[in-house]
Amino acid sequence: MSSAASREDLGPGLWGYANRLLMALIVLALLAAAALSYLPLIQQNRKLRAQLEVVKARYEQSDAEYRDLQVQINALQRDPKAVERAARELGMGRPGEIIVRFEPAPAR
Repeated sequence: MSSAASREDLGPGLWGYANRLLMALIVLALLAAAALSYLPLIQQNRKLRAQLEVVKARYEQSDAEYRDLQVQINALQRDPKAVERAARELGMGRPGEIIVRFEPAPAR
């Protein structure tokens, strides 16, 4: 028997398995390199999403304040009692009225 014939009888052998293992390791290394190259982008994406959530929360707060101010403006434009109430909160009164202010007692 020749050595070539005996190799065919044994199948792929050790070199065939080693070759497949090497190819699998190369593919895994390429996948790992690709994943590591995208890692900074993933971290940046997380930071940007966190910033977006903060901005959304600020927007919601500002929008709620805007709506409250819009209600106050509408009340001041349409309701004379609302105008009088706002003026009294600022310490104003009608002509001839006596304004009495109460101040809290000093802390001891």
